Amino acid sequence: MSRKFYLVGDIHGQLSKLKKLISDIKSDIEPDDLIIFLGDYIDRGPESFEVIEFLLKLKSENNIICLIGNHEDMFLRFVSTGDNYNNYMANGGKHTIRSYSRNLKGFNIPESHKKFYNSLKLYYEDDLFIAVHAGISPKVRNITDQERVDLIWIREDFYRYNKRWDKTVIFGHTPTTYISNSKNVYIDNERNIIGIDTNAMSEGFPLSCIRLPDRKIYKAY
Repeated sequence: MSRKFYLVGDIHGQLSKLKKLISDIKSDIEPDDLIIFLGDYIDRGPESFEVIEFLLKLKSENNIICLIGNHEDMFLRFVSTGDNYNNYMANGGKHTIRSYSRNLKGFNIPESHKKFYNSLKLYYEDDLFIAVHAGISPKVRNITDQERVDLIWIREDFYRYNKRWDKTVIFGHTPTTYISNSKNVYIDNERNIIGIDTNAMSEGFPLSCIRLPDRKIYKAY
């Protein structure tokens, strides 16, 4: 069988859901397969530090691509300048600070984590799909010309736009409950887009993964 891709939605500090999801897909994954995480590893949930530690270990054992989400973007800005303090705290940053402080006896960022955050990609493109955190501006033709802010922040202007994309666009960022009032992965065949942020940050909602090209869905509660 040709290479398979496992795309994972927004984690938001939910370590137990992440561990269960990876345990579920590991029984299917083959050495050449690729796991793609769509960003938002931190904030809102209680174990942001632990999630990054888990991903670092996973990265050493598997083929993994990690994309940047808007929450990593806010976190890096907070760490470097602090000028977005109120906005970052209002968006769940306090949970990340607590997680790092609890594990490190004070708030600081280990070098391995700095390297991880600075290595995050804006998107991943294959022959058949594009993986991105938030979406793509319909006004920009080429993925290489997209604005960074759109790739990690765009919402309705992308997923409500009346256009069928040539390649399937897999995205997170906007919980599927907001798009279709459902806990399930959002598949829009007319626009050729798939939303996989199934609101894992909330109790009773799953962390989801979709496998391509066969579109098998994995969920971890």
